[in-house]
Amino acid sequence: MRLELNHVAPAGQGSRYQAGLTVAAVVALLCGWQLMNMRAERMDIEQKLQQIQEARKPVQVAAIQPQALSAVQKAEIKEANGILDELGRPWPALLNRLEQVAQPEIALLAIRPDAAKGKLRLKGEAKDIASLLAYLQRLEGVPEMHDVVLDEHEMMERPEGGGMAHFIRFGITARWGAV
Repeated sequence: MRLELNHVAPAGQGSRYQAGLTVAAVVALLCGWQLMNMRAERMDIEQKLQQIQEARKPVQVAAIQPQALSAVQKAEIKEANGILDELGRPWPALLNRLEQVAQPEIALLAIRPDAAKGKLRLKGEAKDIASLLAYLQRLEGVPEMHDVVLDEHEMMERPEGGGMAHFIRFGITARWGAV
């Protein structure tokens, strides 16, 4: 038995190993580069998340002492509260109620709410006195309306179809809101 040790690779086999090592090195470099890009992207996302979380934290507001406010500031606060109160009123509900009691013989020309006083002023025209009185009764039947009062009325005429049409111009005041 004869043992032969030949540590020299046969011709052509070394270039295959070198090509394989080169490809493996390139793949390893690409994977490393991709890993670095993903880590940088992760850091950016974590930083943005931290900023968003800090922005969502409740802000501590120091209570303003009333005596520290000037008269002008107090007046501005009172005016702002009045506006907020007016905006907080149920205006869609009011308009829906007025539409529910509407009649073809009545034409509303103006609706003037006064949120601070909880009052409502209606101006309009009625075909005749019976229609106007029926409209007043319908308004009084609305649960949110109180103290419905016919403040003014005036008989009017206008030319219509070769003659004169008669109608009544009126003004109504009512309180709007819960009792």
